[in-house]
Amino acid sequence: MSYSLEQVQQASRLFFDLLRRKVISLDDPAAAECLQDTVAYDALQYVAKEAGCRIMNSGHRLHLLVSPMGSGFASNFTQLRNKYSRIERKTHLHIINVIILVFLAEMDQDEQHFKPGQDSMSYIQLSDQVSVLFQTWMDMDEDGSFSKQWRLDIQAMHKVWSSLYMQTKSQEEGDSLTRGAGSRIGLIHEGMKLLEEEHLVFISENEKRIFPREELYERMRYLYHDVDRYKELKALIGRTLSEKEEEAHAAH
Repeated sequence: MSYSLEQVQQASRLFFDLLRRKVISLDDPAAAECLQDTVAYDALQYVAKEAGCRIMNSGHRLHLLVSPMGSGFASNFTQLRNKYSRIERKTHLHIINVIILVFLAEMDQDEQHFKPGQDSMSYIQLSDQVSVLFQTWMDMDEDGSFSKQWRLDIQAMHKVWSSLYMQTKSQEEGDSLTRGAGSRIGLIHEGMKLLEEEHLVFISENEKRIFPREELYERMRYLYHDVDRYKELKALIGRTLSEKEEEAHAAH
């Protein structure tokens, strides 16, 4: 397929706009202009592919997705550590991945729960769920077989998580939560900032809660739900937390 100079310019403008904004509404003039011309839109897909990215069209917005391998825009651990100075080592990054998965598993239930701007989690709720998860997994990993089965370094993550300062509900209510390095809330904040920079969540400083945006649900519907690893870990997290909740209720 051949492209005119004008079509290449349209595609390039939108691609670099997407690089800066991550997600663009289809109503945006830059997106609307490109979408009206199927050849220009094809050029956009081509430019994205050559950059190691792809465009996801949710029907409401365009999302720019970076391929994890072979893309000049994919961040390796060193780049990520330079950007987020408090991510000290890979184990911290692995814990952040679990934190994000716990948040997604909570938000990603059935369509009836998809209420952007209403559903939310507090940092303390997230911290408590991650603590329950790591302790339960540790109990199941005495011989290391659980870590091997799920390709998760439970021992290392639990050791680091346990060493971090744990803040409580009373501190949250007393407005004395801090996000300092060396605290669980600090690490959770780093993880949520990653989602916020992708315009997938809104962090309410006043309410100390994380609200998913509609863009996050689009990402789940049109991307994550097709990823086997995400589906497996989401089911594992949901099952683990449900069982612990049932045990807690039975004990009372």
